Amino acid sequence: MQVAEAAAGFGYDAVLVRTPRNYAPQMSSAAVLNYFRSVADRSPLPVLLYNIPQCNAYNLPIEVVAELAQHANIIGIKDSSGSVERIRALVEATAGAPRRTVTVTPVFAAATGRMLKPEAGGDLVSIGTLTGGATAPLKTRTKEVGFQVLTGLASSLLKSLEAGACGGILGLAACVPGACLEVYFAWKDHDLELAQEKQERIAAANQRIMTELGVSGLKYGCDFNGYYGGRARLPLLPVTAAEKEEIEGLLAGIRN
Repeated sequence: MQVAEAAAGFGYDAVLVRTPRNYAPQMSSAAVLNYFRSVADRSPLPVLLYNIPQCNAYNLPIEVVAELAQHANIIGIKDSSGSVERIRALVEATAGAPRRTVTVTPVFAAATGRMLKPEAGGDLVSIGTLTGGATAPLKTRTKEVGFQVLTGLASSLLKSLEAGACGGILGLAACVPGACLEVYFAWKDHDLELAQEKQERIAAANQRIMTELGVSGLKYGCDFNGYYGGRARLPLLPVTAAEKEEIEGLLAGIRN
């Protein structure tokens, strides 16, 4: 809870809370419901559930997610199971969740709390500052939304969107955000042919970097593309020289 409170102090908009890691056999539905409800009751920020069974050895049951979706402070889920059918089932199971009013831009993109601050987002640099012109206020409107189902896998982003997901929280987007966004933008424009083409552009990079090389590969991908990645914490080992060269080849055509 201290982490959630610290995040609120830093101006974050939500917290991503994963399923408990240990004692998977004892993670009954009642135990998991109590855990997430307890966190959500005390968290000063809205809670996103995080399901990643390949790392946690526990797959959050869909019926449990449906119950948690009724909590006023649990607003969505990042599901990294890799199952598009599960995404579809989550969307259907949470369709009756309470709706809430959120602030969005005219194109329905999210308008975070930091973006809405008078100083144009605190540490965020405004276009007006870069161009020497006046800073115009951010135009916003409100929209009614329900429980947000997000995919965690770039390799199935398009299929997940077609299955009803509202977006994604993608590891690969840490090093090639533009290439991942292009899939979403093409889908939003109802250009499925272009969306599929953009999806295929990131498929090989996601498979090798995220699925096979993991955190170390992703961190080097961030370094290579001009972001900060750094070294992975032990016991993870850094990528080898040969793996670095491979990552550079995979990202060459999708760099920002």
